[in-house]
Parts: sequence; C-alpha cells; structure tokens
Amino acid sequence: MTIADNIHDDIFQTHILTKLDGQTLAAAGCTSSKLQSLCSDQHLWSDICHATWPSTADPLLTTTISAFSSGHRSFFSDAFTSPTRRLTTATRRLTNEIISAVDLRYAGELIFSKVESTKTVPSDWFQTSPFRVDLLEPKEVVLSGVKFSGTGDDHVMLSELENNMMLSWIVIDPTRKRAVNLSSGKPVLVQRNWLTNGIELTFAVVVSVKDDDCVTCNVQVMCGVNEGRGELTVRGVSLTVLDVYGKCLSGKDSMVILQGIMAGERRRRSGGEEERERYREYMRMRRERNERMERRERRLDMACVASGVAIFVAFWSFVMC
Repeated sequence: MTIADNIHDDIFQTHILTKLDGQTLAAAGCTSSKLQSLCSDQHLWSDICHATWPSTADPLLTTTISAFSSGHRSFFSDAFTSPTRRLTTATRRLTNEIISAVDLRYAGELIFSKVESTKTVPSDWFQTSPFRVDLLEPKEVVLSGVKFSGTGDDHVMLSELENNMMLSWIVIDPTRKRAVNLSSGKPVLVQRNWLTNGIELTFAVVVSVKDDDCVTCNVQVMCGVNEGRGELTVRGVSLTVLDVYGKCLSGKDSMVILQGIMAGERRRRSGGEEERERYREYMRMRRERNERMERRERRLDMACVASGVAIFVAFWSFVMC
C-alpha cells in the first residue's frame, strides 16, 4: 500500500490535482493505478486546457475536443508538444475543415484570443490559390491594454516585444481528431516594417520535407503603437505555409503539409532560441536558393540576348549577300 492509497479521493481531486499543471498531472497519472484513474478526470484536463489556451473555452472547440479519443487530455498531449522537425507522414486525402485556436499574450497577460473555422473542401479555387488564414479584417484594430512608456526608443520597444510576446496557434482537424501547435512560442523575428511603419512579429515552425528542402509554418502578427497614449495595438494575425523560396504554398499543398505534421511524431517543446536558430537556418537556405535562381535567370537572359544577336547578324549577312 502506498501513501496515495491512504488519501481520500476527494482530497486528491479537490486540494492536490487541481493545483498541478498538465505535465505534472500526466506524470502523476503514471505512478499508480489509483492516480491514473483520478488524473484522467475530464474536468481537470478541461480546466488545464482553458487556463493554458483560453480560446479552448469556445463552444465550438468544447464540442470538437470532446470527440477526441481521451477528450481534453488527448488535445493537451497534441497541442502542448512541438511537431517533429522532419515530415515523415503525408496524406493526399484532404480534410473538409480545420479550426484555428489562437491566443496571444504579452508578459503573461492575454491580449488577443480567437477561434476561426476554415473550410477546406477541395475546389479549383482552394487547391490553386495561396493558403492563408487571416483572423482580422484589413482595417480591424484590437486594443491590447499594454502601454509603452518610452516609445521613442525603437530598439527598446522591439526588444520588449521579442522578450514578452507569446503566441499559440493550434490547428485542429475535427475529422481525424488531431491537433498541432504551429507557433514557436516566442517570436523568431521582430522588425519594423518601414513601408507601413508597423511592427512585424514572426512566429514560425520549420519542418524538413526532404534532405535539402524544408517548409515553414509562418504566423505573422502585425502590431502598432497609438501615438500619444503609447498603447500597443494588434492589426493583423495570419497563418501561411512557405516553401524554401519564400513562396506561399497553395491550399492543396499546405493541407498536405499540415495534415502530415498533425499525424507525425511530436517532441518536447524547446526554448525560443532553438526555434530562432532553426528559422535563421531556413532564411539562410532561402537566400542561397533565391541567389542561385537569380544567377540561372541572368545566364538564361544572356543566352537569349546572344542568340538574338547571332540570328540578327546571320539574317543581315544573308540579306547583304
């Protein structure tokens, strides 16, 4: 008999298990058959999911997650871990719908949360058009309540956003009852867009599809700061899937990648620096590929010009003779 066997179930459920986070609760369930039963309680996992990702309290997600094999516990297992760095599973049978559950925090405080359903029923338009999920309308602005005291120092403000902004973008396949978190957690890149004067935050997960090829699930968050009040605003939140050249994949190709990631293996979520390094490597590969393409195009242009000149000279030589 263990110490746990001497403690009443009500004490466990009311005063102990409710204080644990998801990782600790899952570990506790592996220690004994009694704790395994108590730690499988759906109310516990539902509360943990709602605390970790407030968007999961949406009625649409509550219904969708309840259909998972082990309900909120299965969802937590999918969403809390990171996708594998290499795509090993791919399917050509596309799902009819994906649901995005997005939560954006600054210094631990929730500033934006939304659930978005995207119909992916195969059609000529969806299969050939660039895949993109936008959570805000073009001129929609969300006030965050976060204020910066020294907005004059751009470097300091960008550094604060890089250190304090956290994003979760969970994509759910309600048909196959799987989910995956496509965000790097912390931004891999924060920069000023000098054309719009906005601030771009990039959250990305890079996945290798071949030995010399990769794609990135790219989440772009556009922010601004109200002059005078110095309040941070959210002006755009979008998801795309980019190839190694930086080109946005079509709906069909993107869904093949996303469903492959959802069906693939998972790994422990790492720190932000590791994801930044993966993104820097992706950007280096992207620059090299584009430079090689530009060199090939220049050589092709020169060959075309040379051929044209040769034909022109040959033509006039024939005429003059």
